[in-house]
Amino acid sequence: MAIRSTYNKNFRMIFWLVLAVLVIFAFHQPKLVDDAFISFRYAKNLVDGNGLVYNPGERVEGYSNFLWVLLTAGGYLLGMQPEHTAVALSIPIFAACLLLSYLLALSVLKNRNLSFVLMILVGTNWTISSFASSGLETPLQLLEFLTIAYIIVLSIENEWSAKLTLALSIMLNISLLTRPDAVVLTMVSLIICFRTKQHWKPKDVIVMIAPFLLILLPYIIWKYNYYGSILPNTYYAKVHGLTGFKYGLFYAYLFLLSYLLLPYIVVVKFFWRELIKINTAVGYLAFITAAWFLYVILVGGDFMEFRFFVPIIPLILILIIYVIAKHTSNVQLKYGLILALFLGTLNTAFGFGKPISGWGVQNIATLTRPLTKDGGEWVRIGKELGRIFQDRDVSIALGMAGALPYYSGLKTIDMMGMNDANIPFIGRELSVMAGHRVIAPLAYLQHKEVNLILWPNNFTFDVPTFQRWVETVKWDDLYRYYLEVDEPINGVLINEAELIGIPIGDDLVTVAWYLTRNETIDEVLRSGSFYRFKLVR
Repeated sequence: MAIRSTYNKNFRMIFWLVLAVLVIFAFHQPKLVDDAFISFRYAKNLVDGNGLVYNPGERVEGYSNFLWVLLTAGGYLLGMQPEHTAVALSIPIFAACLLLSYLLALSVLKNRNLSFVLMILVGTNWTISSFASSGLETPLQLLEFLTIAYIIVLSIENEWSAKLTLALSIMLNISLLTRPDAVVLTMVSLIICFRTKQHWKPKDVIVMIAPFLLILLPYIIWKYNYYGSILPNTYYAKVHGLTGFKYGLFYAYLFLLSYLLLPYIVVVKFFWRELIKINTAVGYLAFITAAWFLYVILVGGDFMEFRFFVPIIPLILILIIYVIAKHTSNVQLKYGLILALFLGTLNTAFGFGKPISGWGVQNIATLTRPLTKDGGEWVRIGKELGRIFQDRDVSIALGMAGALPYYSGLKTIDMMGMNDANIPFIGRELSVMAGHRVIAPLAYLQHKEVNLILWPNNFTFDVPTFQRWVETVKWDDLYRYYLEVDEPINGVLINEAELIGIPIGDDLVTVAWYLTRNETIDEVLRSGSFYRFKLVR
């Protein structure tokens, strides 16, 4: 009783202390992922006067997070590097997500303690906390989902006012600027709005339409004129009809399995109709959750560990807690079932990618390791290439289009096609994973006169390993570039390839396929700074 009394008396202090600890937990070691640097490169080019492009002179929308690119560009304009701006912005955004999770849960559950537990579940969720500091727009998208859900719940409970209608419209348009797939959330939210708003006055129609006319429509017009397309190039690179449906199902199953949610989801399904009848707000949260879940499956999921489910994880947890609270009379059992949800985070943090195989879905450690000293050293390689070829006309092609091109500043062909308008349509099928669906044909790289093909996760060695590898390297090693080296190009089969070893400091060597001759590279080769050797079929 004394503990409960102290807790109740000091709840506000405990609440803010826990929120601060959760933020520190998420950001104690920022986990920047390679894809974030694609947006950073666009932001940098924009501020440097090259336009919103990946390569100067090539207008391709190889990002899907317009608002996030602008925010990081704003930081760069003020003197902060985009990678630092992204993390700095994510801290208050993540804190706001925790606060909104609590407020949303409080509106639905009508229980302070359960809402507090929900906030802790969200803050400690392995996927949410990891992507909070990833440099991606994921926490911003989560904040938008929570804000829109909160507006909907308030409106259902208190009836729609012109202010709430305006707030919903503004947030929906902002979410569409953040990510185009927010169209799913927009459609569902508008359905909910039209079903629950009883009387529409002229003012209501105006406040619903005005944000679209002032925010989104000018953006769409600019975008079409600038890029020549409404959909981003990433859509064509990632999504190909419903061919990814099977992988999307696996992605969803893996998420439910890893977070130990399958039994809970089955229980919630049994109470679906009851949710809608007893609590309309809960029913519509379930509607939003189901629609987004289906969308993720249809587009084939993602190759990043459950990133696409981040926006609905708090909603899933609220639904589960609501059902448990309503249908469990035994207090110990009720809190036992709710606290068991924490096991899902532990299972994902320690099990995913280890005993739980991801079949191509990369866990957080795999996503961040290539940028670190213990991984692929892509940051260091990029900086060294930038130093060697600074302001020189050297082009590279590679599959990891983020940190290495960002730090090198070199013209880059993204072999996965995110930042190239042709590869999504002419690329060779690589896998069923969204984002890794196709890869550039070797003939196309020759046509684009690419100088160096890099695949540092396959061809970066410490010096002793490199020296041993040179003695044993053979033609079959070229297959590790994932290119069709056995197919003729313009009727001619490639029978010879020149590889060069580029020293990265005193301890590493990264190997590149020297595809198209370049005077700058030849000059470095003549100086003896690079290793060079030829492979013959």
